[in-house]
Amino acid sequence: MKQIGNKKLQRSFYRILSAVGGTTILIGLILVIETVFGAEKTCQPTESWLFCQIRESVLLSIVEGFSILVAVWLFFLEAPERDKQAHYEAWKTIDSAHGLRNSYARFQALQDLNDDRIPLRGFNAPEADLRGINLSGADLSNAYLSGADLSNANLSNANLSHANLAETKLTNANLSNSHLTGANLAYTNFIEADLQDVDFVGANLSGANFVRANLAQAYFGDVNFKECLLTDANLKKTKFFGVEDLRVEQIKAAKNWSEGIYDAKMLANLNSD
Repeated sequence: MKQIGNKKLQRSFYRILSAVGGTTILIGLILVIETVFGAEKTCQPTESWLFCQIRESVLLSIVEGFSILVAVWLFFLEAPERDKQAHYEAWKTIDSAHGLRNSYARFQALQDLNDDRIPLRGFNAPEADLRGINLSGADLSNAYLSGADLSNANLSNANLSHANLAETKLTNANLSNSHLTGANLAYTNFIEADLQDVDFVGANLSGANFVRANLAQAYFGDVNFKECLLTDANLKKTKFFGVEDLRVEQIKAAKNWSEGIYDAKMLANLNSD
């Protein structure tokens, strides 16, 4: 890491030297051309020859205006390099906070990376305090966030497929339209969370708490509802296909359960009760 920093410092130093040297040579050439081929300049008696030549130079005035345009152009050309450096620093901040429960710097770095649409795949922060974080649309596939606190977080449209969210707190979090396929959600707390249109196919739901959660139009396929709580959850147009250990009492403890969409086996159980 130190060697990388030294190389960057050396490159910056060489750029400064090149810029100063090139500018000096250019000014010198312009003054020589104007001295040889241009009209004689009117200088003040107390004024030095060099200052007079620079002040009276027509070509330098033109070059000065042109140099501003070049500087603006270079600013935009170097934007990707600046973004790359900012992303590198953000990842350093995240790595340095590994193992810490609280880190505002990590919190902000994650949001900045996501704002720039940088994938956060495999992000590792078990038991981290990330309450209220905005990671809408983030790619958090295969992330390891077991035991983390994501209460009031915005994870709408996020990709959390195959993420480890076991025992994670997602109270009042917004996960609408997110993907939780194959995720580990064992004993995850979804109390009052917005889970509308969420894809839960193949997820581990053992002991998950969906009390008062909005599960409207969510899709549960090939999952096990053992020990799950659905009390007062909204099941309007929620899809249940190929589910196991889902008891009639669990479903009827929810709201709008009669508007849910069930496979033939579950529908038969509901009708026979």
